[in-house]
Amino acid sequence: MKRAHIIIFFLLNLAITSAHAQLKKFTVEVPMPPKFEIPDSIQSFTIMNRSMTSEFQNYDEKELQVDFYKKNFRTNFVLLDSTAADTTIKVLGDLLFGSQRFDVVIPLERNIYRLLPYTDIPNPLDWNYINEICTTYDTDALIVLENIAIRTVTDYKTGENWDGFNRYRYHYASMDFYSMAHWRIYEPSSQKIIVDAIMNQDTIYWDAYDYDLKELFKQIPTVKDATTETAIKVALDFSDIIAPTWEKAIRYYYIVKNKQIDKSVELAAEGKWAEALENWLKYADSGKRSKQSKVMLNIALGYEMTGDIKQAIEWAKKSQQIYYREVTNHYLKELLKRQAILNN
Repeated sequence: MKRAHIIIFFLLNLAITSAHAQLKKFTVEVPMPPKFEIPDSIQSFTIMNRSMTSEFQNYDEKELQVDFYKKNFRTNFVLLDSTAADTTIKVLGDLLFGSQRFDVVIPLERNIYRLLPYTDIPNPLDWNYINEICTTYDTDALIVLENIAIRTVTDYKTGENWDGFNRYRYHYASMDFYSMAHWRIYEPSSQKIIVDAIMNQDTIYWDAYDYDLKELFKQIPTVKDATTETAIKVALDFSDIIAPTWEKAIRYYYIVKNKQIDKSVELAAEGKWAEALENWLKYADSGKRSKQSKVMLNIALGYEMTGDIKQAIEWAKKSQQIYYREVTNHYLKELLKRQAILNN
């Protein structure tokens, strides 16, 4: 299973580019913890949709747009689009899998039948049903989109601009899309709902201004596309709560011009960080203090790449104590920052 402590790195940057250069740098993507830490017992999810009622329909893009035009593009109502609701499920699956933390199953038959109107919050699902779903798809927990609704507020107006000689008629249109989504995560092994979140999304907003009416509406998405983009934002917001995100960072290592020690660089370039770390550790006390400190910095990097931030900090401190370098000081601050975030 994928784990959040995995660090993505770019192998090409690990290649030795100069026989004389010693300090090298490369780019990594380090995981930032989510707002809510999912227990390690959960490594995989089934994702299903319980939000769609008989009130939902798959709106045709052109017909929907014409309907808004007929209303002079001045509307304020809840748009229950089945495509948007299903898009939320699919996008959430992609985001959770892409986070390197979870495996995901989205069944072909992913809609859970319901009779309640969209305004009502359904009771939690039966645990026998949840057990059956997770057993069928061999997953640790079930994510359910219990409700979703998207409110569309559109406006259109015209006016005139005066340049001192001529009057120009302009057109202005705006679109505000709001959403409400209710998510639950059911863990069958403990028979607990570990997440029960009702999320009201900030407004997604588009507007445009033009002297030509046709050109005006080319500058903003169609109502159908705006609804889909809002649904994608719903998935993004929930993913941010439960899945780690990735941030790019620069890391440094030393080539000490010793064939046996620098073998670790070749191993790291192949993604074999555990082997690289094991080799560096053999030479932590070899040579002059300045050389030891370089190997120790490499060891700190090896521990970080294998997910042990505590040991990475300890070895960075050792490197700094026996021979101070600004690069070590900078790296230690980065590690301490990561540790503080993880502790929080």
